[in-house]
Amino acid sequence: MLIAYEILLPLLAGLAISVYLRGVLRNLLLDLCGTAPRADFWVRVATVLFTAFPLLLAVGFGHSGASDATAAGVLRTTLVLSTAGVVAGVVLLAWNIAKSIPRSVK
Repeated sequence: MLIAYEILLPLLAGLAISVYLRGVLRNLLLDLCGTAPRADFWVRVATVLFTAFPLLLAVGFGHSGASDATAAGVLRTTLVLSTAGVVAGVVLLAWNIAKSIPRSVK
């Protein structure tokens, strides 16, 4: 049962961020990429990134399989790792988009 925390919480967190950012991200990527299919591709890549990072951290570094694992401890660790994964995914995406925005010529 504890493994369910480590799978469901990161997935829900990543999907929530994806839904929250999808519209504005698509508009920004449409402007940067030039075509809707290109922008849609990168929006989908971002969705995978936002769901995979938290899941990988929670499953990889979680301790639901430990003999002394408690529901509260697993939940806390999962929330911390999920948050770190979401933040890492958003930072990585924002960094790469920021580098792609053309600077105005002075």
